[in-house]
Amino acid sequence: MRNRLFSILPVLLIVLTFTFNSLAQTPQDDPQQGDFFEDAKVRPGKVNVYDIKYSPDGTRLAVAGNFGILLYDVRTDDEPIKVAEHTGRAVKIAFSRNGNMIARASFSNTIRLWDMNTGQLLRTLIGHKTLSDWCIAFSPDGKTIAIRDLEKKIYLLNADTGKQLRTLTGHTELIWCVVFSPDGRTIATGSLDNTIRLWDVNTGKQLRTLTGHTGWVRSVAFSPDGKIIATGGHDNTIRLWNANTGKRLRIFENRHWVSSIAFSPDGKTLASADLHHTCLWEVDTGKQLQTFRERNSGHGFSAVAFSPDGTTIAVCGSNEVDLWDAETGRQLRRLEILDYYRLEQHKRRTHP
Repeated sequence: MRNRLFSILPVLLIVLTFTFNSLAQTPQDDPQQGDFFEDAKVRPGKVNVYDIKYSPDGTRLAVAGNFGILLYDVRTDDEPIKVAEHTGRAVKIAFSRNGNMIARASFSNTIRLWDMNTGQLLRTLIGHKTLSDWCIAFSPDGKTIAIRDLEKKIYLLNADTGKQLRTLTGHTELIWCVVFSPDGRTIATGSLDNTIRLWDVNTGKQLRTLTGHTGWVRSVAFSPDGKIIATGGHDNTIRLWNANTGKRLRIFENRHWVSSIAFSPDGKTLASADLHHTCLWEVDTGKQLQTFRERNSGHGFSAVAFSPDGTTIAVCGSNEVDLWDAETGRQLRRLEILDYYRLEQHKRRTHP
């Protein structure tokens, strides 16, 4: 009994930390109670960014947090597009490969799909009763959505109808991340059980289990050619694996636990983010190429994304998003999400 108690203490700790930082608000201030852009209140200092994604054409950057979802045009300094009819926080988001849609799941048993260019709601899919908003992915052909539930499973759903296609079952603890291979045939999942599991998309059969991490697996990424899988976790390591055989290729030692990783478009560089800094690694050698200035996300979540042309890296944490030159490490731009929220509130007060 004592061993069982100690085994669940780390899970309880991170759940309590996330709850305190993201949801510790009075009922009238809770973003879950209404649309961020429909008079929901987020107290200053409580605006947290959880995820960022570039659109496939590189023109848009989607920013998700306890305020909802914003779509920025990275080519201009214009204000972001407000995603319509959005309620509650958004922890993880996904673009369809053609860039036309962005998806987000919620604890309210729904998956919502929006038009990437306008922010207008396209459709709402009714999912499984235990859906979670902590990980979601589009298949490369845009026909399938992979979504985690609260019962250690991944559901594959038809992106048009929401019909459940198959269920992936095998992890012994909650799943933290899910990603499709570039050819759409394989899914990789990372879990609090310290493993990565590979699945056949067509059959739902588990192909293999990758073991070696001594802490939770927080992030999984396929190389652009699909030959390498990169994983990062709570054991302060990034590990590279042969996607076909499951053989471990190399280990990168990080100073802190790794919350997010992303391959460059050419597959030669890997970016990693933790709560304090962002690093660039040479895939072939494990050499650390660049370290951006130290920072603190403040709430346990950081995310990193390469622009599709590989020239820019976006990193999020706390209430801002930083854009960096991938070659020089020079900061190009900062998106102040909290400042945008305050501006919106000011507009409402002066132009009711």
